Amino acid sequence: MSKLQGNQALAKAFDVIDSIADGNRNLKDICEQLGLPKSTVHRILQGLIEARYIREVKGIGLVLGTKMIHLGIRAQADMPLKEIAKPYIRELALLTLDTVHLGIKDEDEIFYLDKIPGQRHVQMRSQVGDRLPLASTGVGKALMLDMPKMEWQRLISTQTELDIEHMMSRMEQYAKDDYSFDLEDNDDLVRCVAAPIRNKNGNIIAAISVTSIKDYMNDQRMNELIPIIQSYSKKISDKL
Repeated sequence: MSKLQGNQALAKAFDVIDSIADGNRNLKDICEQLGLPKSTVHRILQGLIEARYIREVKGIGLVLGTKMIHLGIRAQADMPLKEIAKPYIRELALLTLDTVHLGIKDEDEIFYLDKIPGQRHVQMRSQVGDRLPLASTGVGKALMLDMPKMEWQRLISTQTELDIEHMMSRMEQYAKDDYSFDLEDNDDLVRCVAAPIRNKNGNIIAAISVTSIKDYMNDQRMNELIPIIQSYSKKISDKL
């Protein structure tokens, strides 16, 4: 295959991926959108499915595969989000004296992208690069806010220590007001207030939280922190 042919084949494969990402779920629709022969698209799809860039889900059709999702997560981690957010989360940590986390969604887990330690005589065990279940953390719940309720229930049910009915009620309140709490859901005595970071389309791409032990995080202070954290998450969202 010549270099030109190789480039054309690669361009067609990208076009097929883009078509599926746009919501085309079957061979016929993809061919109609791209104006390509069925034999060509079928051959491309077979290669993409084998490489796990595309998968076929019964009852739904063609969707982006696990390899594509992982690449997306890697791309998020490599994008300038961390550098853009750094001065804001550092300022937030100085303002509150508590630990500030920046996290993104990685499948059913929160991936800690950055952490600014607090100035109190307590330190959080979390580390940059750690992963924890979404439903059991404040940042994770903030990343869940726009999800369907069935997805909330699925994620909550994976954590046996959580009361599903009570947590679903909390999530409804959080989604309504665009924030979330960790009320010792993951670690005894550890509490946090979190808010989502959104891109220009309003989609949640990350979240920040202020975290400390219960001694410094009574109910009144947590409620007072909500608008402060939301203001910083908005600053980061606007900068993005």
